[in-house]
Amino acid sequence: MNYLALCKRLRSEAGISGTGPASVETQTGEMLRVVEWIAAAYEDIQNTHATWGCLRDDFSFSTIDGTQAYTPAAVSITDHATWIEEDIRIYSSVADESFLDYCMWEDFKIAYMRGTHRSQEGRPSIVSVKPSNNALTLWQLPDAVYTVLGEYYKVPDVLSGDSDSPLFPARFHMIIVWRALMFYGAYVAADEKYAHGQNEYRGLMMDLELDQLEEMVYGEPLA
Repeated sequence: MNYLALCKRLRSEAGISGTGPASVETQTGEMLRVVEWIAAAYEDIQNTHATWGCLRDDFSFSTIDGTQAYTPAAVSITDHATWIEEDIRIYSSVADESFLDYCMWEDFKIAYMRGTHRSQEGRPSIVSVKPSNNALTLWQLPDAVYTVLGEYYKVPDVLSGDSDSPLFPARFHMIIVWRALMFYGAYVAADEKYAHGQNEYRGLMMDLELDQLEEMVYGEPLA
C-alpha cells in the first residue's frame, strides 16, 4: 500500500465517516490527523530497531592519497545512520580485496594516532569511526587511491507524497495501520479500537522482526 492507501485504510478501520482522504497533502482537521498518524506510526516502527534489513544499504568510495578520515557527507551518503563496522573492505583492484580490521575509537587513538604512527602511509588495514562526526578513519593513511566498500544503516524513511510506499515488504504494511489505530484510539479514548490495533500490531511486529532482523547467533556454553 502507498501512503494514501494506508490513510484510507486507517480511516476505515477507525470507523471515521466519509471516503477520504483524497490526498495526503493540504488536509485539515480529522483527515490531517489521519495523515499524521500514519506518518508517525511508520516512523515509530522504524525506530523500534536500528537494524531493520530494509534500512541496510551499500556504500563505496575512493580514498584520497594522504586523507585519513571520510565523513558520510564527504562520500555522498545523505541518509546515513550507522556504519556496519564488521563488514568494511578495501581494494586497489578487485582481485586484492580484503577486510579492514575494526578498532574501537579510544583504542585506535592510542595505537594509531600518536607519534610516527599518526603520519604513516600505506595500504590501510585498520578502520575506526570517529564519534563526533561518524567519519570512517583509516590507518595507515592511504598512499594511493583505494576503493573502500561495505554497508551501513540508513536513517528512518519518511512518507510524504500520495504514492510513497514503506520500505519493508507489502505483506507487512498493515502494521502501520494498526499502530496508527492505537494513536487514534488513544486520541478519542476508544479503548476497543486501541486494543484491536494493539493486538494486531503485536502479532505483525513479531512477523516483521523475524523477516527483517538478523538471526541472533549464540556462542558455545561457558561450562
